[in-house]
Amino acid sequence: MIVVAELAGSASYGGGERYLELLCEHLDPTRFRPILICPEPGSFVGRMQARGVDVRVVHLEPLLNPFALMRLVRVLSDEKVTILQTHGARANFYGRVAGWLAGVPVVISTVHNSIADYEVSRLKRWIYSAALRSTLPLVRRIICVSDAIRRDVVQDDSAAANLTETVHNGIDRRLFQDNVDRTKVRREFGLTDGPLLVMVARLSQPKGHGDLIEALALLRDRWPQLQCVCVGDGELKQPLEALTAARGLSSMCRLVGSRDDVMEFYAAADVVVLPSHSEGFPFVILEALAMGKPVIATRVNGVPEVIDHMKTGLLVNARDVGGLAHAIESLLEHPERAMHLGVAGRAVVQARFTVDRMVEKTVAVFDEALRAEGIDAPSWSRKVA
Repeated sequence: MIVVAELAGSASYGGGERYLELLCEHLDPTRFRPILICPEPGSFVGRMQARGVDVRVVHLEPLLNPFALMRLVRVLSDEKVTILQTHGARANFYGRVAGWLAGVPVVISTVHNSIADYEVSRLKRWIYSAALRSTLPLVRRIICVSDAIRRDVVQDDSAAANLTETVHNGIDRRLFQDNVDRTKVRREFGLTDGPLLVMVARLSQPKGHGDLIEALALLRDRWPQLQCVCVGDGELKQPLEALTAARGLSSMCRLVGSRDDVMEFYAAADVVVLPSHSEGFPFVILEALAMGKPVIATRVNGVPEVIDHMKTGLLVNARDVGGLAHAIESLLEHPERAMHLGVAGRAVVQARFTVDRMVEKTVAVFDEALRAEGIDAPSWSRKVA
């Protein structure tokens, strides 16, 4: 049995944590025993424990903390970890050093977002980059969730070129269904039968909620029945509520907080919008397309790798409020076009971005790294859907 330790980037719930949730659930239990290590307490800890995953909390603040490093080394040594996969800049740095000190045979870094897009100071961003460059010799492989992220990694450190591989995120086939109740969300929030936009994202600056609110202000006069629901929590909740009120949109746009029934929100939507300023390879787009919903998103990072403009969705430039409003209006005015985009997008996700494909490619990286270390790694036998 191969012990695989997954060092998470945080204990909140976002795209990187969704990746870990799916990976731990779909790894072959006859070959792998996953252990999840979280860098602080948080909602993700309880969520994964409820799924039966072995979870450890190892505090990793601040970035350069020898005591935190030794706590991590102790866990890796005690559990006789064979593969350590890490997620995000902080975890990638700590994991490389701790894995080396603990004698972990295979250390694999995973990059979900470009460091250039991190919400940190310029100095801290430089420290992250320097730390990762200096510890590059300690890592066996680097998994990037999109080709765009891979290009950023190589641009930041050309020595990483031969170590990097793209493994796109993928979603569970069970999401490809048509029997989700479209009316549940509308009934719960007393929404009309008018067109509904849905945005699912953490309430933070890079997600572009403010751009969507400003676009709604431009659309209000021509589309008075238009409604918008934003699902997610975060540090910008109060500022966004204030902006919504200032634009007179409190009855049109609602911030409903974090929800576990996100599929019902997709089902209720006429259009799903993700106006992010930066992304890695967002699960939100994959999930919405899996439901056959038309998606409008920004032309950032890995998004164009799943959305082909005017074929599987619409792309607009980041921070282009006018362009976002125009794209929304174009789909509201042409519902048949919107339907065709959703159908085409769904076909692409079914063909290319399933969790089975994501896990198969990830395990192939594991096996290649194990063989390079002289460790027996029989091929993974699960059939890819």
